[in-house]
Amino acid sequence: MKYTIVYDNETLREDLTPAWGFACFIEAEKNILFDTGWDGNILLSNMKKLGYMPSDIDVVVLSHQHWDHIGGLPTVLSGLKDIEVVVPKSFSKNLVKDMSRKNSVRVVDEPKGLFDGVYSTGNLVCDFKGMSLGEQSIAFRTSKGLVVVTGCSHPGVEQILESASSFGKVCGLIGGLHGFDKLGVLEGLEFIVPTHCTQHKKKILERFVGNAEECGVGWEKTI
Repeated sequence: MKYTIVYDNETLREDLTPAWGFACFIEAEKNILFDTGWDGNILLSNMKKLGYMPSDIDVVVLSHQHWDHIGGLPTVLSGLKDIEVVVPKSFSKNLVKDMSRKNSVRVVDEPKGLFDGVYSTGNLVCDFKGMSLGEQSIAFRTSKGLVVVTGCSHPGVEQILESASSFGKVCGLIGGLHGFDKLGVLEGLEFIVPTHCTQHKKKILERFVGNAEECGVGWEKTI
C-alpha cells in the first residue's frame, strides 16, 4: 500500500507546485484520491509528474466541505465516468444531488468499512467558528496496523483516533492536524506526517524525532 501527497502547502520537489489545500493518492486494492486540494489544474499537474493520471482513480473520498479540500473535484471528475465519490453526511444535499447525476455517491454517517481493509471514521461533528462541521477521516489496514489519513482534523485528533481504533490499533497518522497541541496523544505511533493546516508542525517534528516526517507534495511511503 502506497501513500503519496499530491497537493499540499509545501513541496519536496522543485518541479511540483505547492498550494493551499490537501490531497493524498493511496494505492490500495482500489486507488483512492483523498481530497482534491483547491486548484484542479495544479492537482492534475502534480499527479502527472508523480506518475498518476485521473483514469488511475477508482474512488474519491472527501473529508469535509471546505474549499481547500474539494475545489479540485470538478476538474478531477470532468473526464471520468461512473466513479464513486464518498462524502460525510454533513455534505450539502444539493452538492450530493449534483454529483449523483454522473457519479455514484456514497454518504457516510457512522464509522464503517468502505472497502476491504479501508474504513471511515464516520461523520464526526464539531463546532467550527460557531457553525456545525462534519468531517470524516479514513483508515487503512496494513501489516503494521491502521494508517489514518485526515483532512484537517477539525473534530480533534483524539476523536479521530478513537473512532479509527474501533477497527484496530493505529500505527500511523497522515494529514492536516489544524491547531492540535495535545501531543501526548501521538505517543506510540510509528510515524506521524503532519501536513497542510497543522499549526504546531515544528513542535511535532522536534518532539517525535525519528517518527515524525517532513512532508509536502511528493512525499510518499509504502507500507
